[in-house]
Amino acid sequence: MLKILHISIMALFILLCVGVLHAAPLKTLSLDFTRELTENDKTERIAGTLHYDPKATRVVVEVTEPLKQIMVVQDKALEIYYPIEKQAFRFISEGRIPLPFVQSIIQSTQAEHGLTAIGYSLEKHDIVNGVLYSYWRPPKKAKDTLGTVILGMQDDRLISAEVKNPKGYIIARSHYQNHGKVGMNYVPMRVTSSTYGEKSEVLQREQVVYSNPQVNVEPRNSILDFTIPESMEVKEIKW
Repeated sequence: MLKILHISIMALFILLCVGVLHAAPLKTLSLDFTRELTENDKTERIAGTLHYDPKATRVVVEVTEPLKQIMVVQDKALEIYYPIEKQAFRFISEGRIPLPFVQSIIQSTQAEHGLTAIGYSLEKHDIVNGVLYSYWRPPKKAKDTLGTVILGMQDDRLISAEVKNPKGYIIARSHYQNHGKVGMNYVPMRVTSSTYGEKSEVLQREQVVYSNPQVNVEPRNSILDFTIPESMEVKEIKW
């Protein structure tokens, strides 16, 4: 089978996000990216361009390396199309599609980092060495599977995020750096993340570097309306 991009097992990475964009209504956003994922001492690298339509909550990712792919993320479906090999897959999820390097952009358009939208509630604030930490409690119906999320803010910029399991152990940690101005706010152009096992061992390390942000470009990029050709047979997979 053709190699499919790594999809993080940590769905909670959806919560690792950047600050709210308070500029004029965001219509479209495009960013070039490179992503390096290290697991079991092996590092894989992909590169391409991410396009986002916030009104439709639709993301289209053009992957150029190591092989050409077009990924479409909307609602609970992820579609992956290989234009050269002429193959297509559709993953249907019970919940949101957890693509960390995509969600860090999607959540940038949502109030309170998107946490309240998925049932989290603010528990408390704390200030340590000039960093404002906010502690978020998971929804009651998910308290047996989800834990606290801790966000670190400095100068109105998100600089860190931690996700804990119900027992209080850290299972994911992200750091946000090299903030660049997009609209009226600052968005981190470098995101480094790690996921941890039951013994606090590192399972995965990920680094994503964004560049060349394009906001509300006219005319609208046609790739945002991409659909898999009707003549193509799509293999559907429940996920």
